[in-house]
Amino acid sequence: MAIAILVHALLFLAFWLTNRPYQKSLNDFLVGATGLRVNFLLIFLIFAGLVALWSAARLVLRRDVRRAGPVWLYLSVGIFFLAFFYSSFTFLFLKNSTQLYRLGQLFQYFRLFVDAGLLLLLARGLRRWVKGGSGKKKVLVSAGLLIIWLIPVLWTPGNVYRRVLPEKPRLIAHRGAATLAPENTLASMQAAAGLGVYGLETDISVSTDGVLFLMHDSTLARTTDVAQVFPGREKDPAETFSWDELSRLNAGDWFDGRAIFPGEPIPTLEVMLQVVEENNLYFIYDLRIPSAGHSYADQALDLCLEAIRTAGVADRTWVLAEPDEIELVRAILPDAILTAGIGYYEYPPSPAALAADGYRVVNSVYSLSNRRIHAYQDAGLWVNLWLVDEPWQYSRLWLAGVNSVTSNYVQTFAAMSHPVAAITVPVYLAIWGAVGLLAAGLYWSKKP
Repeated sequence: MAIAILVHALLFLAFWLTNRPYQKSLNDFLVGATGLRVNFLLIFLIFAGLVALWSAARLVLRRDVRRAGPVWLYLSVGIFFLAFFYSSFTFLFLKNSTQLYRLGQLFQYFRLFVDAGLLLLLARGLRRWVKGGSGKKKVLVSAGLLIIWLIPVLWTPGNVYRRVLPEKPRLIAHRGAATLAPENTLASMQAAAGLGVYGLETDISVSTDGVLFLMHDSTLARTTDVAQVFPGREKDPAETFSWDELSRLNAGDWFDGRAIFPGEPIPTLEVMLQVVEENNLYFIYDLRIPSAGHSYADQALDLCLEAIRTAGVADRTWVLAEPDEIELVRAILPDAILTAGIGYYEYPPSPAALAADGYRVVNSVYSLSNRRIHAYQDAGLWVNLWLVDEPWQYSRLWLAGVNSVTSNYVQTFAAMSHPVAAITVPVYLAIWGAVGLLAAGLYWSKKP
């Protein structure tokens, strides 16, 4: 029982400590649901850590288990933790199914450590099971153990690569260098350009008087001082403000809880595209089409395409276009790079169909399988995956040969010279061979 609880506690810790992008989202969700301004995730992690330590202590002190506390108390806490573990992950995966993909990707990338632990535990358990049995039984079981050892030889973990290391994926800065400066501001775009990124990503909204400006949220409350400048309008859609009103807002003071970007304005698309042009970068955007009744609801896409054409960056712009928008895009921006977007719950379209429609880039969530990635590339398509914020995830996609990724942490990935924990096949086989010898020693050992 202690082993099972320990494994679950370690899995919980590994999942959340490596899930940097989703930590804040989870905590914000729980704060909003409960109204309590506490760090829920930190409490969960401390609880899991204490359960892991208690379980490890019981395993170490199994011959004097009384020193590790009453059995009934441990079992009560352990059962409660297991119930919490499965209920929380069930809720998480139902709420965000991509987290299930992420868990599988995390397991596959670091599978060497899991495989080694399981093989050694199995070898020790089988030794006890066949103890006192016939020699024939022990030989048959050892043959089965050998077959189990061979499975990871044929199905290698995700951190193992063959021959030459693939080219490092290019970096697209999500809303600029959004962890170094306020998102969707000139400060964040210029910071990203200074890091030598491949391209910039931004979100575009339209003011009541037809000015295209950078803003991700539907309202201005999170990233500006709208509550102070326009009291009572903080919940109004951003598209209901004129450019004169928007230009009076401060989009920098909120960042990181410190006033280190005082007076940072909301930029227009025109000004942002100057950064793209001056630094010879690629550009991808997400356009918010205004709601029905807005003066520019039917003209938003045309305005955006015209702004890109005027800025002279059409040949470096990835235009996310639906099939029925391709004709319009080609008419205004014949040099633009048609890009197919694949969201969280969309089934990936066939490579042949995308190529036939003239698409040149696939912009997909990180859950896209390696097989599908390679199929798109074989069809001549560039593959960009989002939103990639963890070094191990970036490393996994590096080994998969992805062309580029969109990230909030471009500064971290720009500094990486090698994928995290990546090893070649010969090194892996040497390590796995040593694990196999250790497992054989445990199995054939005559010690109790």
